Amino acid sequence: MSSITLLGTGTCQIEYERRASSVLLELDQTHILFDCGHGIAQRLLEVGVLHHQLSHIILSHFHPDHVSDLIPILQAGAWSQRDPRSSDLHIYGPEGVQQLIDGLMRIFGPRSFQQPGYQVRVHEITDEHFSIEDYHFESLSLPPAGNHGLRFQWGEKTYAITGDSHFHEQEINLLRGSDLAIIDAGHISDAEIVELAVATQTPHIICSHLYRNLDGPQLQREARQRGYHGTLQVGYDLLSFNL
Repeated sequence: MSSITLLGTGTCQIEYERRASSVLLELDQTHILFDCGHGIAQRLLEVGVLHHQLSHIILSHFHPDHVSDLIPILQAGAWSQRDPRSSDLHIYGPEGVQQLIDGLMRIFGPRSFQQPGYQVRVHEITDEHFSIEDYHFESLSLPPAGNHGLRFQWGEKTYAITGDSHFHEQEINLLRGSDLAIIDAGHISDAEIVELAVATQTPHIICSHLYRNLDGPQLQREARQRGYHGTLQVGYDLLSFNL
């Protein structure tokens, strides 16, 4: 069974019901984490994925609410007495991800995060197209935070995740042609959420990265009145879809 799960739908705000940004992709037996904000290490446990079973982490950009739980995941891999890591951990991201990981290694020391039995392998994505094992992805620039959205196909459907993003033509292009999209709804207004739905006609749009409460039914009504034919949904932590 393959699935996509919103592990965290929040932001830098510390909230009881929302952890920071993260989406878990389970493609066949491969677990791929897109972003890794605070609280996500424990959210993984809630969906039955142990830290050492996670082999791939993709970072959209380097804001703390998208990368901060790299630290506990890396440390647990090296020092957990119950579930030590025995396989390589691959970390992917835009230019600067090597500098990020090297900086963490300098601050805490390499042995805090890595043992002789495996390696932390860093992959800087310099092209729009990249692969993880046999799976193919697109990494598309979405200004202004150095952020990159993710798009991929699974079966006959296309999926898109924005990470952080303002409303602009690049975001419209990321979503256009996708069947399900998880969007940053915190940096754009309600009117821009509606405009994004109308412009892309993405059949299912999930609002995440939430700084404020959204009125989902009202957004849906306004989008329908503007000619949107799909579903606008306010996301929540642990919301999951089978692929």
